[in-house]
Amino acid sequence: MKPLPSNTIIDWIGLDAVESEFLRSGAAYWNRLRGERPWPSRDELNIRDMTHFASYMSLVQVIDNGADFRHRIVGDAMVCAFSVPIQNRRFSEIAVDAPKLIQNSFLIFRKVLETRAPVAVHQNIGHDVQEAVYMRGERVLLPLGRTNDLIDHILAFGYNETCVISPPASVL
Repeated sequence: MKPLPSNTIIDWIGLDAVESEFLRSGAAYWNRLRGERPWPSRDELNIRDMTHFASYMSLVQVIDNGADFRHRIVGDAMVCAFSVPIQNRRFSEIAVDAPKLIQNSFLIFRKVLETRAPVAVHQNIGHDVQEAVYMRGERVLLPLGRTNDLIDHILAFGYNETCVISPPASVL
């Protein structure tokens, strides 16, 4: 196993390079919902349709066009990935406890707003982000909005080597 880098490394990848089955399933679900539109709305999401990959999901509200973000719904794998609570908290609030974690998060989430498109990354967490309890991870962030002009939520999926959650037995 490679040693951890001193600083976190974020590699931007295309959706076609995503390795995690859970993240690919989340992106495929998002694609089915959006159809020919740039993105679906938050209201179209149905947790029953996401049972297989919901543990790896976060629904994040965009506040003031990306000045801040708030975790609204956080799956179990996402909760276990960090040593600080993130559920129902703004990034600016989490930054008090985890400044470097949030600096990296702002970078990735704002990229969705800048590009107005899905974003995928591989991460190697360095010693600079002590609040992450994983070393390597993968993220897919997908825009949501009621209109084609405004992204008001981001559907995020994350897979971390140390936070693997089995799907419910009813899905197996």
